[in-house]
Amino acid sequence: MILIQDLRFALRLLRKSPGFTLVAMVTLALAIGANAVVFSVLNGLILRPLNIPQAESLFGLARVNDKFDYESYLNYIDLRDRNRSFEDLAASNIDQAGLDTGDNASRVWLYEASGNYFDVLHIRPYLGRLFHASDEHGSNSAPYIVLTYAYWHTRFRDDRDVIGRSVQLNKHPFTIIGVTPPRVLRYFRGLLS
Repeated sequence: MILIQDLRFALRLLRKSPGFTLVAMVTLALAIGANAVVFSVLNGLILRPLNIPQAESLFGLARVNDKFDYESYLNYIDLRDRNRSFEDLAASNIDQAGLDTGDNASRVWLYEASGNYFDVLHIRPYLGRLFHASDEHGSNSAPYIVLTYAYWHTRFRDDRDVIGRSVQLNKHPFTIIGVTPPRVLRYFRGLLS
């Protein structure tokens, strides 16, 4: 009973000062929205483990200086071949490109990766196959694309005949050879919708 009286009193006060009510509502909405964003990021990056085998033994290496925040492919090959500290090394880079699937061209975020990338992460394909170290013969040698499950689901509508299809990536032909399992690459971006 007292709670109902308090709520009525609060509503009367808020009705008498609409400016204060508006500011209070906007402040609450912004605070709740900010909390939701922060929790989503923390949940995705910290609280939930990676959906890959042996995620606890995965390390990321990066070189950052004033001019460049990447290593060249030749430096990666040298690091990989001289590696004595890790079981294996794989290279990757996030980039944007134009992708033409035949139906419509669009700008996509993609994840460029070395041939041994999926082998190092011990990821098995959902559909088709993934590329392997044997597919890698130097820069731009393997014109293959592996789609993330989310991209395949949204852009190709779960079409299983997508394997073997040729697409244009920055006006160069690439063959789709596989689809990753769902949620595997939530941190390691593939083609994203």
